[in-house]
Formats: sequence, structure tokens, C-alpha cells
Amino acid sequence: MENLFLVCLIPPASIVEDIDAIRNDISDKYKVYVSLKRPAHITLYNPVKISSLEKEKIFFKALENAAFSESFSQIILNFNSFAPNTVYIDVDKNSHIMQLQAQIKLALKPLDLLPEKNNFKFNPHLTIAFKDIKPVTYPLIMQEYKGKNFKREFLVDRFSVYKHVDKRWQPFREFLFNNPNDKPKPLSLFD
Repeated sequence: MENLFLVCLIPPASIVEDIDAIRNDISDKYKVYVSLKRPAHITLYNPVKISSLEKEKIFFKALENAAFSESFSQIILNFNSFAPNTVYIDVDKNSHIMQLQAQIKLALKPLDLLPEKNNFKFNPHLTIAFKDIKPVTYPLIMQEYKGKNFKREFLVDRFSVYKHVDKRWQPFREFLFNNPNDKPKPLSLFD
């Protein structure tokens, strides 16, 4: 048994529809399709392979422990890129999303799921085209989208785990936020 999981934020359906319209437009015009195989999402933890049921249980328990957060408002806006093959919608780096990602990363660290080189610096973004962008196509997409305005705001009160099934990412589990004040405190001899 080996399962591939992705920890991410999924915007509300109405915003996903707007993003999918952009992704489909880019695909039609520029013949790039890889991004359409993934849900519109903001990655909080790189995809990881888990090869045992025991480790999978520990993984999900760690994510439960990371789900203590206040709800927050998240803004996604305009277009940017990682040259020469990734185009994305920018995600506002507010303190809440940065803290949420740090909590998830800290909770999963003992599982040693990612090689140290993949222990990435978090740069939140929402990819709309990548991997199959040809070098001649990249500047054309950026020329069209760099000056366009796009802004959406949504409430974040959960994060999601997607599972890779039959070559597609499928919704698998959601973690609704719990009140941070309700988080169990570690036991201490000095309390």
C-alpha cells in the first residue's frame, strides 16, 4: 500500500469556478493542460507518499493536532510566475496563513515525510499553469496575464487533504478549525 496525499486550502466553489475559467482559457489558448489535473488549491504541505496504515493514522492525527486556529480572511490577487514554467495567482502572505502552514509543518516534522531538500520556504500561491508550458509560450501567457486585475477574498475555517487516486487528486478529508484556546497543553511536571 502506498498513498499520495496533498495538504492544501481549497477556495469556495464560486471562486474555484472563476479560477477554473482562467485555467481553461489558458489551456485553450496556449495548449497547456497539466494544471487542469489538479484542484484549484493553495499547497500547505508538499505531496507526500505514505506506505503504511500505521503511518497514515499518525499523519492524520498530527493534522488534527495542527487544526487549532482562528478562522481568517484570505485574499488571492493578480497574476505572477516562477519563470520559466509556472504561472499563478498570488496569495496574500498574511500572518494567519503563514502560521497555519508553520503549524502543519511542525506537526508533521516528526514523521520525517519530506527529504530535507524539499523542506521548502513557504511562498503561498495558486497555480494556474505549469509543467507543460513551453519556453516560447511562457512569455505570451505572462504578457496577457501580468497586467490583468484579479481579486477574491474568502473565509478560511478549514484545510483539506486530497488523495491521488487513478491519476487524479480527489478530496479525501477536511479539518475544520478548532478554537486555539481548546488545544490540549503538553503535560509538565512544573504546572
